[in-house]
Amino acid sequence: MMNKITVATLLIVMLTISALAGGAFFCAKSYVDPTLKGLDSVVASMEGEAQEQVLAHLQALQRLRDMGSLYVPSVLFLAGLTATLIVSVSLRRLIGALIGAQVPERADVEILAEEEGLSETASDELVDTGACRLLSALQNKGRLVDFLQEDIAGYPDAQIGAAVRHIHEDCRNALSEYVTLAPVMSEKEGRTAVVSEGFDPSEIRLTGQITGSPPFEGVVQHSGWKVVRVKLPDQPRGQKHTVIAPAEVEIGEVE
Repeated sequence: MMNKITVATLLIVMLTISALAGGAFFCAKSYVDPTLKGLDSVVASMEGEAQEQVLAHLQALQRLRDMGSLYVPSVLFLAGLTATLIVSVSLRRLIGALIGAQVPERADVEILAEEEGLSETASDELVDTGACRLLSALQNKGRLVDFLQEDIAGYPDAQIGAAVRHIHEDCRNALSEYVTLAPVMSEKEGRTAVVSEGFDPSEIRLTGQITGSPPFEGVVQHSGWKVVRVKLPDQPRGQKHTVIAPAEVEIGEVE
């Protein structure tokens, strides 16, 4: 049951993040790009030093637009994954309380373990196994945890952009290897679709001016994503699921 909760949480958060990314893409294509093209025409009609000055600012805007298309999907993906890990643990505790399971808080388990000499297994069980294994796979393939734990405030944007490109590619490959995703709707973005009566609100979110009752007809802003299959890699024998990446110690001659 808890694994189903994790998958459902992952689905909901990813759908939300996908909707945000789709909205950002739609705004950029509908408003930013046409404006930049219009400015190109205006600058082309100018002459002399004025054209050179305005052209420099226009090129800076274009670079900002290009950086946005690189950073926004990556940041949204990382934010969605982090939110999934946090929300899934919260849901586990909430449902445990609703069904009457007396699950102690993690801090209480740690205190009991220290006072009574209990095994660490009790506190480890409170951490979702599936979420840890997925996070471990993304760390192993794309160094995701290392990147998120790194303080990047002092790095220049160009260096961050180069790092994010590799992390994005590696994590994307890992996600496609272990999690099979499919569009919620078969209609492509920008196409007209009919939402029939009895639709699942977790799969389709209606926006705009909603009046009356279904069926509704509207334009698809984002086709959505849903999880079809999850096949995580086997956990190394003897390794705790809470260990995302083991520490590495190089053995050599000590001077």
